[in-house]
Amino acid sequence: MKIIHYIPTYAPAWKFGGPVLSVSQLCEALAGQGHEVEVITTDAGIAPEEGIPTGMRLVRNGVAVTYYQCVPGLGIKSPDMEAAIYARAGWADIVHVTGVWQRVSRAARAAALAAKTPYVVSPRGALGVYSWGQKRLKKSVYYLLAERANMRAASGLHYTSEMEREECARFRFPGLARIIPNGIDTALWRRDVPGAEAWRRDKGFGPGACVILSAGRLHHKKGLDLLPVALGRLADIDFRMVFVGGDDDGTKDKLAAAFGRLGLSGRVFFYDRLSPETLRSVYSAADIFVLPSRHENFGNAVLEAMACGCAALVSDKVGFGHEAGATGLGFVLPRDPDKWAAKLAALAREPLPAHERRERMETLRGRFDIRRTASDMAEFYRQVLAARRAVS
Repeated sequence: MKIIHYIPTYAPAWKFGGPVLSVSQLCEALAGQGHEVEVITTDAGIAPEEGIPTGMRLVRNGVAVTYYQCVPGLGIKSPDMEAAIYARAGWADIVHVTGVWQRVSRAARAAALAAKTPYVVSPRGALGVYSWGQKRLKKSVYYLLAERANMRAASGLHYTSEMEREECARFRFPGLARIIPNGIDTALWRRDVPGAEAWRRDKGFGPGACVILSAGRLHHKKGLDLLPVALGRLADIDFRMVFVGGDDDGTKDKLAAAFGRLGLSGRVFFYDRLSPETLRSVYSAADIFVLPSRHENFGNAVLEAMACGCAALVSDKVGFGHEAGATGLGFVLPRDPDKWAAKLAALAREPLPAHERRERMETLRGRFDIRRTASDMAEFYRQVLAARRAVS
């Protein structure tokens, strides 16, 4: 198939979070399975030192990518990106759009309809309850003016979790819908015992310390303010709380202050974004991964950590939670500090036996291998194309 992925931000714009990683890995896996994949995106979030030119077709990990200049304006604005989808939509069998609430998405709808090319939309949690609660009035107006038409004209809707699908059910979008979870590169995200041991030695964490890890951007949405309250009740546990990720909204200072008031500053460590190889060592070194998020349509970091053999505790607002719990390596709780404190204490005192952890880790890795995700997505594209042919 000839596939266009139309997304406002793309690798290596890692600062924009999960969709950039998951979409780039999906595109690379689809290309690896023989599909012709072209990405139309902008240079938003890409540092000058990356040396990526705009308006020039590049090949990145087997995928043809063109980055167009992002110009000043509300949201991500790129007239050149919009012009590109009009020029290329007719080439593709299908267009896949990621970017709800982005002004460039309107061009994808118009171009696909003009070329009579079906298109699929991945909301990636942007139509969920938490997202609607941010700038509600502005979003309501924009939805009525533009986004509703974008979504309703789509031939297919891709959701990453059952939770995300349920949140969007109220809109009654007419397109064919499919739940396909994010996948991971299992060659990268694997247990790294030497790396784990070296990282713990470097940080001075003894073998008896329970390392609790949070990886991802520090933001109110992630619900990290629950952790000082919960961990403050584990006075008899020798734990180290490690945060890895950039600070988006002052959350780091708030967390540091909260832990400080509890006299726990010496047990809490903050690190900026790490390379994937270093992060793999950290995942492997950690005993418990935590994500008490207020909303997460999926939760890539949870999957990565579990693929490296780390147990995970997440809130019931994390889309990946159901799948995580089904593996036996993940645990799901409501955002209640008492329940979190009790579960963290239990996991610290009685970690999973090594053989059980290994078995559960391998089951999860097979289920979420990016190659399987790409195959499922390609099959969904075929279903969308078949449905289009049936009514034309």
